[in-house]
Amino acid sequence: MNTNELSQEVNVVYNAFSPLLELTGNDFENLLVVDLAKIGIICGFSDGEFDHKELYVYSLMLGLVRKSQDILSELYWWDSSKEVRDVYKKTVLDLFERVAENNAYEFYIPSVIRSIDKNNGTDFFDPFVNAMYRFAQVIVKADGTVSSKEIESLKLVWYLLNKEEDIEIQEEEVSLTPEFEEESLDEVLSHLSELIGMQNVKDEVESLANFLKIQKVRLERGMIKTPLSLHAVFCGPPGTGKTTVARLLGKVYKSLGLLDKGHLVETDRAGLVAGYIGHTALKVKELVDSALDGVLFIDEAYTLKPHEGTNDFGQEAIDTLLKYMEDYRDRLVVVVAGYPDEMTRFIESNPGLKSRFNRYFYFQNYTPDELLAMFEQRCFNSHLQLTNAARESLKNTFNILYTNRDRMFGNGRLVRNIFEKVLEKQANRIARIPSITDALLATIQPEDIPSLESLGIHQQKQATISPPQQNILELAKKGDPQAIAALMNRSLKPKGITAKANLKNDCLQVMVEAEQVPEVQAMVSLIQKGMTSLGVESIERVRLYGRRRGDELPSWSHEFDLVANPFS
Repeated sequence: MNTNELSQEVNVVYNAFSPLLELTGNDFENLLVVDLAKIGIICGFSDGEFDHKELYVYSLMLGLVRKSQDILSELYWWDSSKEVRDVYKKTVLDLFERVAENNAYEFYIPSVIRSIDKNNGTDFFDPFVNAMYRFAQVIVKADGTVSSKEIESLKLVWYLLNKEEDIEIQEEEVSLTPEFEEESLDEVLSHLSELIGMQNVKDEVESLANFLKIQKVRLERGMIKTPLSLHAVFCGPPGTGKTTVARLLGKVYKSLGLLDKGHLVETDRAGLVAGYIGHTALKVKELVDSALDGVLFIDEAYTLKPHEGTNDFGQEAIDTLLKYMEDYRDRLVVVVAGYPDEMTRFIESNPGLKSRFNRYFYFQNYTPDELLAMFEQRCFNSHLQLTNAARESLKNTFNILYTNRDRMFGNGRLVRNIFEKVLEKQANRIARIPSITDALLATIQPEDIPSLESLGIHQQKQATISPPQQNILELAKKGDPQAIAALMNRSLKPKGITAKANLKNDCLQVMVEAEQVPEVQAMVSLIQKGMTSLGVESIERVRLYGRRRGDELPSWSHEFDLVANPFS
């Protein structure tokens, strides 16, 4: 395997490490470096010598785990500089020697992660330990051959990672969560300001922090305490940083002394609702216990109260959670998140929820320029650089994806997926080149940018093209959303209103927009009459949204049956 292939393998392993590394501090990072060194000792020396490719694998992982730009920059010259290889050979072998003196055949990390999972209700063990084993496989396969001794070393690593006995560790070594560490309010807000986009959310968080800071001063001076509600509703599409902001919000509360820990526990309906009577309350209690003195973040919280009103245990989860929010009102902050319309319906559905949540944060889709900035940030962190032509191609891709976006638009997740596709295409492009230079490894060319078709945009792109004039009515009667939108626009455009439509689960979703927000009753009446006259048998329900042109979020929405009173 060449260094480019090894780098890709190491990055896959590191990406599996990242979720837990982001939640933990230097102690955990140090333990991981030591345990990975033990894997290097067991696997790298199993055939008698730790060669330069195995050395590169460990050195690169060391740089990634340490987040050391110095190490990563120097490793960039690995293939062309014997001096760099010699320096890291001495550094790594010295580390291995120190580790070997302190029992190389015991791992700390599995025991630590079991403790984290037990105390926080998380499930990090399997993916993290499996990633450690994959790291062992990368070292073994680095030189292109796998000997019988190396296979035995893999078996030993697997046994040591998965054996049940806990290894005794000093108490200070398992205090791992950085949320528990001291960070000033200015430091937390600085982290927030470094995030790309979401300026309205940044302003809201800073405004909240200033309000809470002044309230704290008032209390310290003996003035009357203003009742505070720290719970929040995060409204917005996927991939817009809601979890990241929730984590920072917990740190804001901790820095102001409102929470003792400020850590984040993330869950969703599956983590709260059980399938048997009485089990849901127990699941909620376990999560609340793990989140005490911090933030409980519930993603897609509206699924606890389905729109259809089905009778399941979601209501039990809500009732139990409300009780604990009251019992632990000074120790628990709950942040619920999801799409704007669904979250509004969810909060309005229960007086208890409505009385406890009065602070809303609205997250918007990232713009094409912000998506490009996020992609370039990933390139910088991976020592990659876009050519001007590649940047223009990528910007055009983001523009088209943004124009054709729907409610499931991926935002940050979309950037990550495209970045991974770019790495694959770049690897395929240069893999057959006899002499791979550093410049080749570090450069992204236009041909590395995935096509719109490979991203699934061909269907959406075609859908935005108006059907031939003679076929519009026929297609509309068959339920084609673009044909229906084209007919709607014939009536709406003279009024300065435009319509877009798509179909989801046999429900026609229509967005109407104008310079001033269209009036809901007039729009509902017009759409219902038009759809009824078309006689589309395949569509029975319409979800109508109205917004001002240029806004990301709708000002109103209304769902109705085509055959019933739309306002009943």
